[in-house]
Amino acid sequence: MLIALPRGLCVSGVTMWAVRLANALVREGGAAGLIVHAEDQCHACLEVEIDPRVRRFDLTDLSALDRCGGDLSAYIPRYRDAVGAMAGEGPVVLSPNLLGDCYAIGAALTQVIPERVRIVGWQHSDIAYDARVLAHYAPCISRFVGVSGHIAGSLREQVRDRARDVIQVPYGVELGDRPAREPIGRRPLRLLYTGRIEHPQKRIGELVHLADELCRRGIDHELTLLGDGPAAEEIDALCAERPTIRRIGAQSPSAVRTHLARSDVFVLSSRYEGLSVSMLEALAAGCVPVMTRVRSGASEAVADGETGVLVPGEPDDERAIAKNLADGVERALAIGLDCLSANAHRVACERFSIQRHVSLVRSMLGEVAASPARPWPVTRACAFTGASAGGSPILPPQGPGRMRQMLEALAGRRIAIHGAGRHTIELAPVLAAAPCTIVAICDDDPARWCETLLGWPIISPREAGELDVSDIVISSHMHEQDIWLRRGRLPQGVTLHRLYASSDARGSEIPAAA
Repeated sequence: MLIALPRGLCVSGVTMWAVRLANALVREGGAAGLIVHAEDQCHACLEVEIDPRVRRFDLTDLSALDRCGGDLSAYIPRYRDAVGAMAGEGPVVLSPNLLGDCYAIGAALTQVIPERVRIVGWQHSDIAYDARVLAHYAPCISRFVGVSGHIAGSLREQVRDRARDVIQVPYGVELGDRPAREPIGRRPLRLLYTGRIEHPQKRIGELVHLADELCRRGIDHELTLLGDGPAAEEIDALCAERPTIRRIGAQSPSAVRTHLARSDVFVLSSRYEGLSVSMLEALAAGCVPVMTRVRSGASEAVADGETGVLVPGEPDDERAIAKNLADGVERALAIGLDCLSANAHRVACERFSIQRHVSLVRSMLGEVAASPARPWPVTRACAFTGASAGGSPILPPQGPGRMRQMLEALAGRRIAIHGAGRHTIELAPVLAAAPCTIVAICDDDPARWCETLLGWPIISPREAGELDVSDIVISSHMHEQDIWLRRGRLPQGVTLHRLYASSDARGSEIPAAA
C-alpha cells in the first residue's frame, strides 16, 4: 500500500493514521510506503517514528500541491517512480488523500500504468469537499472508504451506482492498560485538548471561553491545549491572561499518551469531524471525552452518559459552545469520572484497536488488488483544479450567472469576496466586470492574509469593517454552508450573501439569486 500525504508530515489525524497504518502493515510482513510532500507552513511537523521498513518517497523539493493550479507535470513522474519501487507480484494500491489534485495524480497513473496501480478513496472528514473529490474521481477509484458509518452512508448516496464498493473502516489506535489517576479532590480537574490549533474546524477559541466559564462556576481546573496551527499566536496571547490554561506545542505520540494518562477529561469543540483520532486516543487512555455532537464520528464512538458526554454544537457562538461544554464537564463529574473512564477504555479495546483496523485494511487491499483496472477516461482532464470535461468540479455551471446577478444587485457598494480558492479564480472574468467596488478577498486561512489574489489583498473576514465594506459575497460552492453558519462573527453592519442557497428565517438580507 502506498499512502500519499499531500501536506507532508504535518500534525494532523490523517498523518497519524497514515504512519500508524504503514508501520503496522510492515510489522505484519506487508509492504507499505509514504509519499511525503512539503509540510504545510501553518502546521508543525509531526514527531513520529516511522518503521525503517516503510518506504518513504520524499517530494518536499516540489512546490506545495495545493498551489499547483492544476499543473501536475512535476508530480506524476515522481508518483510513477514510487509505484515502480513498490511493485511486487500484483498492482500497488495507492491512497491519495485530502486534496483533489492528489487524486488527479492517481487518475493520471491509471491512464499511464493501469495494470500496475489501483486507487482507494478515503473520506476522512464529514465535509462537502471530500465527498465531491471522491465522486469526481469515482471512475478510477476501486474502493471508497468512510471512516465512520455516517460518512460511509453519505458516500453511498454520492456514488449510488458504486454503492457496493463503499465500505466503513474505522481508525485504530494503540492500546494499553487504563492509567491510574490521583483522586480529583486533592488537585484541580485536568482537562486536555490535543489537535490542530485553528478555528474553522476545531473552534479552538471556544476552549478558551470554556476555561473562563469553569472559573465563573467555581470549578477548580487546569486546561492544557496540546498542538500547533495557524491560530497558535492568538491563543497564546489569550492563555497569557488566564492562569488556568496553557498551550504546549506539538508533541510526539508517546508524549501525547503521557498527557492523556494524567488528564481526566478530553475536550473537543469541533464543527465537524470524521472519526477523530484524538478522541479515539483519549478513549484508549480512559480520558473521558466531553465534546460537541457532530454528524459523524462522535456518537459512533462515544455513548452519551456511558463512555463520555456529548453536548450541542449549536448555535455557532463561542460563548454558547463554551457554556455547553461546561455543562458537559459538570455532567461528567456528576455521573462519575472513574466509571466513564473504565467504559471508555473498554470500548476502545473492543472496537478501535490498531490490530482490528489493520485486519480490515488488509482484507480490503486483497480485494482491490484482485479487482480489474479502472483507468481514468482519456476524454477528461485529470486535474481537479481548473476546467475539465463536463465542467469544473469546483465551479458549478450556474456559478458565473449567479455571481453576475449578485454583483449587479450590489452595484455601487464597496464589497469583499469571501474565498481565496479556485472557485474565485475561475470567476475572475465576472469579478473584473463587477458594477460594484471589490476592495478585498476574505479568507479564513491566516497563511493567506499577506498575499494577493487577482490583484486584491487577502484579508481576515473581521478586517472587512476597517475597509468600509458593506457586503461580503461567499465565493465557494462546497464550503458555502460552513461559511454561512459563521456569519455572526462578521463586523457589525456587514451583510453576508450566498450564491447557491436562499435565505433562511435567520438570514441576512440576500439579493435574489436565480
